Amino acid sequence: MAEAGGAPRRVAVVGGGVAGLATALGLLDRAGEEGVELDVTVFEAAPVPGGNLRTLREGGWQLEWGPNGFLDNEPATLQLVERLGLSRVLQPSSDATRRRFLLRDGRLHEIPTAPGAFLRSGLISIPGKLRMAAEVLIPRKRDLGRAAEDPDTDETVAAFGTRRLGREFTEIMLDPMVKGIFGGEATRLSLAAAFPRMVELERDHGGLFRALVAISRERRARADAGPSGTLHSFVGGMQTLVEALAMELEADPRARLRTAAPVEALDPGGDGWHVRGPGLSEGPFHVVVDAAPAWAAAHHLEAVAPSVARELAAIPFAPMAVIALGFPRDRVEHDLEGFGLLIPGRERREVLGVLWTSSIFPGRAPEGHVLLRVMAGGAGNPGIMERDDGALVATALGELGPLLGIRGEPVLARVIRHERAIAQYEPGHLARLARVDRELEHLRGLVLTGSSYRGISVNACVREAGEVALRVIESLREA
Repeated sequence: MAEAGGAPRRVAVVGGGVAGLATALGLLDRAGEEGVELDVTVFEAAPVPGGNLRTLREGGWQLEWGPNGFLDNEPATLQLVERLGLSRVLQPSSDATRRRFLLRDGRLHEIPTAPGAFLRSGLISIPGKLRMAAEVLIPRKRDLGRAAEDPDTDETVAAFGTRRLGREFTEIMLDPMVKGIFGGEATRLSLAAAFPRMVELERDHGGLFRALVAISRERRARADAGPSGTLHSFVGGMQTLVEALAMELEADPRARLRTAAPVEALDPGGDGWHVRGPGLSEGPFHVVVDAAPAWAAAHHLEAVAPSVARELAAIPFAPMAVIALGFPRDRVEHDLEGFGLLIPGRERREVLGVLWTSSIFPGRAPEGHVLLRVMAGGAGNPGIMERDDGALVATALGELGPLLGIRGEPVLARVIRHERAIAQYEPGHLARLARVDRELEHLRGLVLTGSSYRGISVNACVREAGEVALRVIESLREA
């Protein structure tokens, strides 16, 4: 804490995406509560802040560049929305999103939400359902929760699903879920890193069915069952959140938001940390929070911490092409009453899935039109990114046209390319983070955060932003 009349503590935040912006605001809020005099500078390489939270608006269409929304089951995000005065423009998804579809053997199947409906559905064969029922007989894995200490115990999502529920369920249900969330492959993602809740359920209850029964009983015993897990966005799209964060920072005399300021290196000089880039040399800072993607943070640390840089550079990212297609409503035969369609890898399709965007949130397409958000590429098909925009649009139409009854060409076609879309938490990810944490103990004043590490969602970034802000302020108070 700065002494009376002394200079404030200086903190640099590298990266002006939602993780960096939320961390910067959390630092300022926490400093005010704790009586710490603080000066925060955010460095963002792009001309505007926000990272992948961008909303494209044109001619009545509203397209998301990155995340489509966030679930309302994270208190930290809801608190941030309230803090920014955005509750009035918060937009819940429509009731239609409860209906979700999967492709099996070339046919659309609605995913049942009730046990009886699931038993009657044709998604899983009778032998597959019997294997699922045997889950209650599968013993608890002995080495649960040790992936960070012993990477040999780090189980993939596919291995977990096959062990507990069978291969058919894994290929038909878990594989497309992983594709839809991570753009990844169930055979290549760490369960403990990507879906830690699954590890907790098996560890605490001995199995998934036992866990579901226990959770159901607990909810019935409480008057308030907690957040619903409903998808939300904002009337003006997800960019609304980062615009509000940026405005809040720009209005605070303790903060500076520097855009078009790419960072190339972080230097822990004798007087504190310095941030350097083309035409940029600022410091000293007491603390640097690097909220850039892992591959960028690796570049920042090449000179000062080569072992950390190597670990961060080894975190893979899945590429993704987002293909937005708009049609007059009468050109699409399917009623589109639902969230969308996911496609298992066993279907041998190029498209991973499609969201029926105009059915999820109102105001995403002009009156009398529908908007589809198609995902292609991912960790299992990176080569598709080599195709030009026209070829990607043709691929999407060729695969989805017969399934949804699409006639004619789209009146809107936009391709958004993400060469490094989503960090892939492969087996050994938690052990890698543990090694990085040990190395950072020798680099006092450097903190890493963002979607590359402990959660890819907006909710995860916002939650960790609050945790990082608390740790940084506590460290400055003790210094």
